[in-house]
Amino acid sequence: MPSTCHRRLTSLLITGAVLWYAGCGGSVAPPAPGETPPRAGSAETKPAPDVTLVDLDGAEWRLAEGAGQVRLVDFWATWCAPCREEIPMFKELYETYKDRGFTLLAVSDESPEVLREFVARHQIPYPNLIGNEEVSERFGVLALPMAFLVDGEGRIVKTFVGPKPRRVFESAIEALLAPPAAP
Repeated sequence: MPSTCHRRLTSLLITGAVLWYAGCGGSVAPPAPGETPPRAGSAETKPAPDVTLVDLDGAEWRLAEGAGQVRLVDFWATWCAPCREEIPMFKELYETYKDRGFTLLAVSDESPEVLREFVARHQIPYPNLIGNEEVSERFGVLALPMAFLVDGEGRIVKTFVGPKPRRVFESAIEALLAPPAAP
């Protein structure tokens, strides 16, 4: 018969594995019947939570305001493998659309020292903000990675749970941006 210590260890390992999988790119329960995620241009959009965070240089960013900017607010962590896999794609999206009224804001509740080292090592060009549990709760973060597309009027128009291919992000961003200027 297994010892109490062995049963507790087994239980902790199973619980930890389930939480890791669900919290870092694993599957998330589907929406309740009749519940659909908000879509760009739909009446189901909602205002982005009015929170202010600081970036790694100490500058403040108010997430509900963007002066007409389309923003992708990405909740992530350095320890989350799917989050790390999205970084090259996010760097490309940021470079492609930053001159057309788009910015990407990465939010992590890890220490500034950990984030600074990671951002420098991976040459991440977009702003990285220091988050916290309250901000995650106000946005309704269910898992990592999770991103929210905010239109120029400060409304969340699309929510992305888990990693997504570039084309998914790109089509949603393109739908909100003005066409590129003619040469």
